[in-house]
Amino acid sequence: MKAALLPSSVNAPDSLPPSTADPARPAAMLVPCRAWQILCRRTGGQICRATFYRWVSTGKVYSIRLGYHIFIPAPALEELIKQCLAGERF
Repeated sequence: MKAALLPSSVNAPDSLPPSTADPARPAAMLVPCRAWQILCRRTGGQICRATFYRWVSTGKVYSIRLGYHIFIPAPALEELIKQCLAGERF
């Protein structure tokens, strides 16, 4: 069985999947744990895990629930990162 080779941008620990750049492709969906890790890396660790999950549960961070699973669209995470870096309060 051959292993599938992924572009280096997908393997990067703090980058978003490449589908966020192309509006014709559907947005990448991230699980909350991965979204929080990316948020921490990109903002310098300013947001604690409990705060991020509280934002998800109260709707301050846009998320989609499919059954028991929660997903955060990559564009919503990008917007949150921009707001955090701009110093906006939630």
